[in-house]
Amino acid sequence: MRDATNAVDVSRTPAVASDSFDADTANYSYGIALALPHNDAHSTEQWARVCLEQLPVAPRWCVIAGWRFVLGLRLGPRPSPDHVLGWKVIRRLRDETVLEVRSAFLTAHLVFRRDGTRLVWSTFVHYDRWIAAFIWPPVSYFHGPIVAYALRTAALRTRGDHGGVRTDRP
Repeated sequence: MRDATNAVDVSRTPAVASDSFDADTANYSYGIALALPHNDAHSTEQWARVCLEQLPVAPRWCVIAGWRFVLGLRLGPRPSPDHVLGWKVIRRLRDETVLEVRSAFLTAHLVFRRDGTRLVWSTFVHYDRWIAAFIWPPVSYFHGPIVAYALRTAALRTRGDHGGVRTDRP
């Protein structure tokens, strides 16, 4: 049986930087894009919330556990209008939302940007201490597939919902 999340097409794309942080010095960048329907009215913050906060329960808790216990990310309050699944909202525009989180050894940014008829989700990781160069590379192996899954799942959740974000959970 075919996995329903494969019905949504996502593709790798160059990471899209924001002027709210220095992307040029990032040690890691990753970008993935989703083609949006012509009538999509979701803001980029709504997309960020669906991608992260409405990820199915088991994968969401695995992601949070990895963030907290492997990367030591200092997550903020959940739920919160100023945080998305613990990541601080540092820029909030209709077509660009930037999230930031820190640990003792790295700083990470997620950029959600509407680029024409695409939503681009970019990740930037800065190594603040030498240990990050040993911890992040193995974790990054899982990053791409998890982000692709989250974006596909969010696209399926928002089908038929052209402006408001669904809050129903499975």
